[in-house]
Amino acid sequence: MSRIKALLVLVILAGFFGSAFAVNFPGDRAGWKADYLYKKLNLTKEQYAAVYPAYFNYETKVDDLKAKKLDKKGLATEMTKLQAGVNAEIEKTLTKDQVTKWTPMKDKFYKMTWKKKVRKPKTEGTEEVKKDEKKDVKKDTKKEVKKEDKKEVKKDVKKEEPKKEEKKK
Repeated sequence: MSRIKALLVLVILAGFFGSAFAVNFPGDRAGWKADYLYKKLNLTKEQYAAVYPAYFNYETKVDDLKAKKLDKKGLATEMTKLQAGVNAEIEKTLTKDQVTKWTPMKDKFYKMTWKKKVRKPKTEGTEEVKKDEKKDVKKDTKKEVKKEDKKEVKKDVKKEEPKKEEKKK
């Protein structure tokens, strides 16, 4: 029984800390870049099918270069050569309108950091205040409406009472 508990604790801890040490694989980075272009340039499915393999090859070559541990200047020159090759492949698949959109984006595109988006949890304090404010406003409006209804009912009753007394006389 204690072994099962210990194993369960290890699995849970691995799940929490595993994401901190996660590696972005070339396919992931290529997918993020291809998806970005798909959205920004309105690529067709055929264009996307051509863009993704180009970025996948680029990303695998970048990983190989980083594994060789070149100096910064050597790495930078190799990266610019690879980027020029990928840009040439991509421009072949794009239409004229897409190329005009793509040219100013190139420099920023390769400088972007491609990381997974992590949703930050909202702070509890602000949510509670907002919920309380909404509840108070609803209660206040309901109370005001009820008070107005009661006043109208009382006015109607008062008007009817003198009429009854007049009829009795």
